[in-house]
Parts: sequence; C-alpha cells; structure tokens
Amino acid sequence: MFAPQPMVPLKARAAEIEATIGDPIQLALFRRILDRVDPKAHLALQDKYRQAAAASEPGYIYKYLDLAFWIRDKIVKAFAMDLASGTTSQVLDLGTGAGHFLAVCDALGIEGVGIDVDVPFYIDMCALMEVDRRSCRIEPSKALPNLGRFDLVTAFQIKFDALGVDGQGRYLYWSLREWDFFVRDVTRNLVRYPGVLRLELNSRVLVDGTREKFMDVLDAFRSAGAMVEDAGSFATFQVERPISLTTADPTSEGQALRIVF
Repeated sequence: MFAPQPMVPLKARAAEIEATIGDPIQLALFRRILDRVDPKAHLALQDKYRQAAAASEPGYIYKYLDLAFWIRDKIVKAFAMDLASGTTSQVLDLGTGAGHFLAVCDALGIEGVGIDVDVPFYIDMCALMEVDRRSCRIEPSKALPNLGRFDLVTAFQIKFDALGVDGQGRYLYWSLREWDFFVRDVTRNLVRYPGVLRLELNSRVLVDGTREKFMDVLDAFRSAGAMVEDAGSFATFQVERPISLTTADPTSEGQALRIVF
C-alpha cells in the first residue's frame, strides 16, 4: 500500500489510501480531488500505458498512474507548506511532471501553473486532472519565460539539473554556477515579494550506480539563507529580493564566484 501500484483501479486504490489518512481535513480534500477524476478516463490511460509500464523499471514515470498514492503524497507536502491556510494564491511548479501537486493546489483554491518538457505520458496525466501545464524545458544558465509572478515557486524531485553521462560513464549535473543563475532568475523574475521558493533535490547517481545527496548544493543554499532539511533534500528560501548563492549583495551582477563545483 505504501508503494505505488499504478495498475490498480482508481476507486479501489482510493479506498485503500483513504484508510491511511487520519486527518479529517486532509481526508476531505483527498476525496474531493479524486471525485473530480473520471475513473473511465483513468482506466483508459492505464490501458494505454500498460505495456510500457510492464516493460519499465518500477521507479519509472508510469508509477504516477497511481493517482491516489501521489495525491496523498502531495497533500502531505501541501499541508507541511501551510497551503491550506489561504495565504497563498498563485503557485508555479517547475518540472511539474504528472501534475499531482497542481491538482492539490487547484482543490485548495490556489491558481497553479506547471511547466515541463513534452513527455506524452505527463501531458495525458495533466489533462486527466485538468491542471494548467505549459511546455518549457528548464536549461542551465537560461532564463525561464515570463510567466508572471507567484507567491510560491516549487520544484519536487528535481531532474532538470541532470545533463547526461560523459564518455567515462560519469553522470553530469549542474554546477553551482548554474544553480546560482537559476536561483537568481527565479527569485528576480518569478517570485512575488515577499514569497517563497521551495526546492526538493533528487540524488546524484555515481559511476557505480549508487546514489548520494547533493550536499554541496544544499550547503550553498543554506549559505544563501535557505532553510535546509538535509534528510529530505529540501531547501526553502524566504524571498524578499533576488537571491544569489555567490555574492554578499544578491542584486549585484558580475562579481566573482566564491564557491566552485
């Protein structure tokens, strides 16, 4: 039950997950979100991707067909961020994937926008939940499009920092210089002051296939003023002006980096 089960029928799976939700407010929200989803349309997506899911690793994208599991997961995160308080009105979700977090935001009365690359499965899932998804690739040292300003900008289980594998089999990721550009760009152009930028890093894959946390990146976030939860690789910036990872004055330009990757 506490692992994704993407091919279980929606109503049966929702009943299983409901039994794990002790908070009546979260339970009511969970039911409201799932009631909005057409189980026949969900079944059609299960059928559409059944063969691909069977041929893929359990941790691949088709795990997100388990709507009930991931909606519960994102409800927990939303309440941890106090999104049920009514103080947040607009959210931008970067690398929104299958759109579960935006579905929770919508049910809370928060206007949500998500951006991601055009993966057909993710497009289908977002359409199923009727969330506002825009096509955009997040690239190193490239400004994001002008989407307006948001009270909260989020990114969960970030993968847009992955650059592929080099000739020696090493997995490549953004440098701290590229993270600095990203944080500056988002906090300068997309966050409404005062606002919040909340990032959840993934893990770094090593040559031998093992994984480790991006502690160097988390430490850079912490040094720039973020509240960092090392265990979950979360970093939360309280944003009142543009933030830099590398300079004492976050509004300055062109100063030499004091940290390197």
